[in-house]
Amino acid sequence: MSNIPTFVLDASVGAKWFYKESLSENASHFLERLMRREIRIVVPEFFYSEIAHVFVKRLRRKMITFEQALLELDEAMELPIEFYPDRELADVALENALRFKISVYDSLYLSLAEIYVAPLITADEALLKACQKKFDFIESLQDFSWKPGRKS
Repeated sequence: MSNIPTFVLDASVGAKWFYKESLSENASHFLERLMRREIRIVVPEFFYSEIAHVFVKRLRRKMITFEQALLELDEAMELPIEFYPDRELADVALENALRFKISVYDSLYLSLAEIYVAPLITADEALLKACQKKFDFIESLQDFSWKPGRKS
């Protein structure tokens, strides 16, 4: 494993890389550091399906064209993000989903953060609320700061 800090980012953060919306600037700091290879980002492989779903919602609202959606999905898939096979997380994700009353999808990110002992960064208020005071490694994208000397 590399000595650079590892983060788990959920799709609520990744989607903000493509569209100007609330907290997009905060999310872009992760992307900039990723592209400079200052951090590594690990996601469950279904992350790309979740990003595609964001594009579908924008297509249905006629905010983007199909061609734009395809181009942006290609861009997302070219990012130097590391993915972890969902099937290797499924049993732990199921257990965590039941224990913490969260979706299996959110639980996949939670489980991955546990495996990598890495911060899970999210803009998903429901996930933050469900896991509030249960984990010290889940951080809100809104509240996250790059503190001097921070290892991750």
